[in-house]
Amino acid sequence: AAELEANSRRPYVIPVGGSNAIGAIGYVAAMFELVEQMAEQGRAIDHIFFATSSGGTQAGIVLGANLAGFTGKITAVSIDQTPDDQSDEKFLAGVCREANLAAVILETDVRLAVDDFHTNYDYLGAGYGVVGDLERDAIRLLARTEGLLVGPVYTGRAAGAMIDLVRRGAFTADETVLFWHTGDDAALHAYAKELL
Repeated sequence: AAELEANSRRPYVIPVGGSNAIGAIGYVAAMFELVEQMAEQGRAIDHIFFATSSGGTQAGIVLGANLAGFTGKITAVSIDQTPDDQSDEKFLAGVCREANLAAVILETDVRLAVDDFHTNYDYLGAGYGVVGDLERDAIRLLARTEGLLVGPVYTGRAAGAMIDLVRRGAFTADETVLFWHTGDDAALHAYAKELL
């Protein structure tokens, strides 16, 4: 990028995971769409689950929820870091910073605090990209019962966390829990041996 800039070019550097305020705005719009669709159907969502790694999705969903009036709980499931790898406070401070930068771009007065974000670190298994029983079982269950493909790295881990919590009774029978599929099912092919 520096070399291009030295030659009067204007490169756009995409951060790790595409996580920045611009990327977060896409999920702000998605939250507005979700809230609108639920209102049209006369339905409510009590809890949203999704995978988080670099935090851009989390920044956008939480900011979007705040702006769109979503009142349910939001849980991001970490797929690659523990609070020891990168302290929860430091990680969430970065997520919060990106959300607030997105709020500035959107010209809203809303500002979020670190306490507005919740990350679950309980389902890391053997580490990033290592498929365990949690991911394998979630991939198979969702494919067999819902026709839904989730990937082994991100969505499979987050879906596995949600399924485990459902099985352990973390939700009541009348609660509506939404799993937000953020992609990565194309990685299934790369993990064929681990999944068979």
